[in-house]
Amino acid sequence: IRILHDSLCKQLIQLGIQTHTASVLTCLHYHGASTSRDLQTQCNLRQPDVSIAINELREMNLIIHSAINQTNRGRPAHMYRLRYKLEQSLQPFMRIAQVRAQDILCGIDTINQIVGSISDEQTIESTVA
Repeated sequence: IRILHDSLCKQLIQLGIQTHTASVLTCLHYHGASTSRDLQTQCNLRQPDVSIAINELREMNLIIHSAINQTNRGRPAHMYRLRYKLEQSLQPFMRIAQVRAQDILCGIDTINQIVGSISDEQTIESTVA
């Protein structure tokens, strides 16, 4: 199963998802609810990268966080978990990738039209000359 999660993470990165976000998302699915420190260890990421990924996933409403009761001082710790099943959690990223793919295809069509127009103009100029 871990190999499948690693493969999924690589594919998500190829779709354009930030590396640390893809890693945290797949780690939360694989390991379940985790603290920031857990994610640092499980994902092999630095704390700032975990925070950036968590913030991105929170903005997309993909994770739930809850405070953990602590007896020591310092910043309060939180437990993070995916709000939805993996397939549903991936949907926003898939939609973004589909829009980007459509934009690329439209760009290719535009390039072909421009090249066709340039070729047509060159043909007209060469027959007039």
